[in-house]
Amino acid sequence: MSLRSQRMHEILPCAAHILVDFACTALLTASCVGSGAVSVIFCAVVYNGCAFAMQLPIGLLADRFGLRRGAACAGCLAVALGSLLTPPLLLCVVVGLGNACFHVGAGRDALLHGGSRAARVGRFVAPGAFGIFLGPLAAEVFWLTRCAAPLLLSVCAVLLFAQAQEAPPAAKPLSLQAPRRVALAISMFLTVLLRSYMGTVTRYAELSIPVFAVAMTVCIFVGKFLGGSLADRFGAFRFQLTAQLIGTALFALSVPFPLLGLPAALLFNTTMAVTVHTLFRSAPPHAGAMFGLTTLALYLGALPRLLGAPNPLFTPWGLALIGGVSALTLLLGLYIAQKGGGADDR
Repeated sequence: MSLRSQRMHEILPCAAHILVDFACTALLTASCVGSGAVSVIFCAVVYNGCAFAMQLPIGLLADRFGLRRGAACAGCLAVALGSLLTPPLLLCVVVGLGNACFHVGAGRDALLHGGSRAARVGRFVAPGAFGIFLGPLAAEVFWLTRCAAPLLLSVCAVLLFAQAQEAPPAAKPLSLQAPRRVALAISMFLTVLLRSYMGTVTRYAELSIPVFAVAMTVCIFVGKFLGGSLADRFGAFRFQLTAQLIGTALFALSVPFPLLGLPAALLFNTTMAVTVHTLFRSAPPHAGAMFGLTTLALYLGALPRLLGAPNPLFTPWGLALIGGVSALTLLLGLYIAQKGGGADDR
């Protein structure tokens, strides 16, 4: 495969990722306009359940049948189909499952083609932050959400289907006995769950200011985009030890000084590529399931917020507690991986 083909093989799913997340959040927001609080909560729980929790069973099927770009294509088309629907519940289910299929297919492909390095999966996941941010802002623009976005998603599906399917490089698996493999999976699952919960706790009032909201989105993108590359360069354990200690301290201080929440969010989001890639290397034949396991944790971490639970931990001590426990679970998992021949401390 030429260098140009390699770049297109990676860039196209990233562009499709922005479109998928943009269309899903825009359609979901538009369908909830004028609905009561109970209806909004119900739709949010159903959509996120389909979009995130369902990635695990879909990932298992993708691993069983070797689905990558096919699942991503189906996901793009399902989200495009959702633009033709008006009943909120049906729309939530269709676009949610479409979102799940796309993420599993393209995410599994990014893991497999990344091999023993975490950078590629980080670069794939990062652009979704822009789609999630822009979708609700464009929810009322009918021609964009119901016409242009579905058309572009259909084009992406065709292009993804037409791309050559090159054999991915073999990833070096971690050499772990079953008990350590289970311990690693639990550690990474808890890390992602706590990271997701932290994102629901840190509800800065300044997010209503456009400049601050854009800056936060950029920081989330940069953290996810660079997290895998920095872990590959410096070693996952060493890099995350530094990043999480600093990030936790900044989060604690961000309650009285909200601007510190920006670098804190950047550092905290560097865990994304590391967690999913470490899980993948613990079981390379099950890339789709490992990707889905992390999104299940994301869903469970966000569930209290989706259900309207109170938020008592937005205090310096509360954020320090969540960040500290998350850092411990992450570092424990990376330590186990390092002993199994991964997360090399360069």
